[in-house]
Amino acid sequence: MVIYRGAGFFTLLTPIITVLLLLWLYPDPSVAKGNITLPQFLLGCGIGAAINTVLGFVLNRRPRPEGELARHHFFFLPMQWPSLAIVVVCAAVAAAR
Repeated sequence: MVIYRGAGFFTLLTPIITVLLLLWLYPDPSVAKGNITLPQFLLGCGIGAAINTVLGFVLNRRPRPEGELARHHFFFLPMQWPSLAIVVVCAAVAAAR
């Protein structure tokens, strides 16, 4: 059973790549080499998921017949909704800290 269809795998891949790019391009001097701070992690995940949310809205904008699943989904949800949930969780954790 495949948990994604189409570009749905970007739901997790884009935030991971964004965190790794932040780690590589803008390392935090206050932590050891190869480590990352929580604000930097939340920023990377939030930016990556926000990019994926917009991508999901663009890719899934075509109308579908009744009962047909989204062309690009993750865990049988259109890919923009799990990505939006990641953005909300990152913003809530950042606000709570």
